[in-house]
Amino acid sequence: MLRNEFQIIDQIYDSQVENKFIIKKLTVNERIILLQKLEESILAHRQEITQGLHLDFRKSIIEAESTEIFPIISEIRLFRKNLKKWAKTKSVSNNIVFFGSNAKIQYEAKGNCLIISPWNYPFQLALVHLVACIAAGNTAIVKPSEFSPNTNKVVKKIINSVFSSNHVEVVKGEIDVTTHLLNKKFDHIHFTGSPKVGKIIMAAGAKHLSSVTLELGGKSPLIIDDTMPLETIVSKAIWGKLVNNGQTCIAPDYILIQENRLNDFVKSAIKYLEKTFGQDPKESPDLARIINNKNFHRIRDLIQDSIAKGAKCPYGNDYDEKELYIKPTLLTHVDSNSEILHEEIFGPVFPIISYTTINEAINFINEREKPLALYIFSKNKALIQQISDETSSGAVMVNETLIHIMHPNLPFGGVNNSGIGSSTGKFGFEDFSHAKPVLDVNQLVSPTKFINYPYNSRTQKIINLMMKYL
Repeated sequence: MLRNEFQIIDQIYDSQVENKFIIKKLTVNERIILLQKLEESILAHRQEITQGLHLDFRKSIIEAESTEIFPIISEIRLFRKNLKKWAKTKSVSNNIVFFGSNAKIQYEAKGNCLIISPWNYPFQLALVHLVACIAAGNTAIVKPSEFSPNTNKVVKKIINSVFSSNHVEVVKGEIDVTTHLLNKKFDHIHFTGSPKVGKIIMAAGAKHLSSVTLELGGKSPLIIDDTMPLETIVSKAIWGKLVNNGQTCIAPDYILIQENRLNDFVKSAIKYLEKTFGQDPKESPDLARIINNKNFHRIRDLIQDSIAKGAKCPYGNDYDEKELYIKPTLLTHVDSNSEILHEEIFGPVFPIISYTTINEAINFINEREKPLALYIFSKNKALIQQISDETSSGAVMVNETLIHIMHPNLPFGGVNNSGIGSSTGKFGFEDFSHAKPVLDVNQLVSPTKFINYPYNSRTQKIINLMMKYL
């Protein structure tokens, strides 16, 4: 990175710091207009977006539009519809101590924000959090991953068509750019990526006491009992795994299946894969590719390490490095020391582990870091409740995969190793806002009339009454 490029970043940062107090004063209507312009620009560049995603991932148009463009349009429309209600100052009730007082919660912008987005959904994740950030009245620097350069060009083009640089700007570059940005003081940092990098982001935020939201990942399990038809489960499980070729933070990472169903599940899965993608899935237009050589080799090494340690591979284990293609792969009888059971896969590989009792499955999950999502396929309501009660995860999804992230009234986020804080919808607005309490005390019956100086026996009696009845 040339010094003058760092100087350009510094100028953008300084202009946003100076401008954040003006942006904070934008009315809700003015923010809604900006969101509408953003929506219009996205729709106007729809073809360029899908082209960029195809160049970066070989994503099909349908997958690009359904997983990258539609979620942003849906999020913008949700904010345009509800922002006035969410941003409205809200009165809260008083107890007897504050009788006659006026207590309220006022939402204010946090200030200048940094949004660091990942490569796996380079359009959706660069913009979905920007929607909340702008709606809350902040400025933002968006730093996308350098691994998706074609999509990044369109993201920057769209943002520059709507916002001035001292309001929102895209800063491209590699790790040196991210490091340079993290040395600066931001009022809020939103990061989506791996737990390893998340720790670096949190440490950087701590230097300036910046608030930090982390959307991380983890090994999200998919549990199958014996109460549902395998054909129903297989189609949903494989779709959840293979969308974006497994490069999804909430993709089911591994399967826990009741032991007596293991062989039938494998047969059903192979039948479904061959029917859906043909005898040579590489020729299917529906399968995306691995993002780069580094991740290609990492995933291939995970598969081959498992097989070397005794795992069986009834389907898959086929590669084309030139095309960054890895055939969807099923693994059974995976040794507990295999790396694939300890590292997030982020690829089209399904380790399948059998269990005899549900407690075994629950213990297997609880022995690992808390996942971002947990999937349960069952008709047994008591078992579903037991799993939900006895495990901890960012979210629980029953009899489906992935789509909980689309629900307009549910928060999205992890817990501990899989993330800190919540995003999307109302929860995203609150994430980029400070909920400021404002209290106007009724002076006729102010609490300080009774507990102010000088302290005496009367003061003590009042305190005793408060301790007893309040």
